[in-house]
Amino acid sequence: MRIAGDQRGRDFSGRDLTGAVFEGADLYRASFAGANLTGVTLSNCFAAEASFQQAHCACLRAIKSNFYRSDFNGADLSDALLWNCVLAGADLRGAKLRRLTVTLDCNSFEELRLERCASAELAYLFGRARSPHRQGWMDVVGERDVARLKSVFTR
Repeated sequence: MRIAGDQRGRDFSGRDLTGAVFEGADLYRASFAGANLTGVTLSNCFAAEASFQQAHCACLRAIKSNFYRSDFNGADLSDALLWNCVLAGADLRGAKLRRLTVTLDCNSFEELRLERCASAELAYLFGRARSPHRQGWMDVVGERDVARLKSVFTR
């Protein structure tokens, strides 16, 4: 299934969209709450303020898409790939982020909402990357968590 064009405010809640391809779609304030988005591809999409609450987004692939202030609360983002995407202001509290891959280049993370544990893990991973922001990310983690996270990520 291929979906493009103006989909602003559309309700995809609870639908099975497995393997669908959204290309160049305007998904502003669309709702995917509780939807099955397994293996879905979003390419060059504008999904600002969209709702992905409790959605199953395992293996989701997003390329050059904008998720500004989108709600991923409780979503399963296991094995998802977010390549050159904007996540500024997104709510990832309660989301499953196991094996989530996020590119560091061109990503925007301002005001990203996460639980402390998830934010410490992301900051630690970013701090291990070669980046001019490395020290800032390590400062976010703090010395207490660095030792714990080192043992988690060096197994």
